[in-house]
Amino acid sequence: MVSLQLKALIQKAYEQGVEDGRSKFSAPTIMTRTEAMEFLKCGATTMAELMRRPDFPVIREFGVRIPTHLLMKWIEKHTNWVEQNTKYFDKEAI
Repeated sequence: MVSLQLKALIQKAYEQGVEDGRSKFSAPTIMTRTEAMEFLKCGATTMAELMRRPDFPVIREFGVRIPTHLLMKWIEKHTNWVEQNTKYFDKEAI
């Protein structure tokens, strides 16, 4: 039988793992330019090129911000461009 202490320890480790996964693999609702560069794994030049595109989802009313959900839709529509110009799809399996 598994002791109560061991069960509690396993539960705590599980909860910490879930929290670590959420923080590592989640994105903010609205990204800054720097966060978007990190997310897309691209440099400043590529990000500048993206942000000049009329179809790229940028909000400029309160600083330069990129809505994450619109960025994901944009990526889906422009997968070829993303594959050719960023390292977004080079993510490794866990």
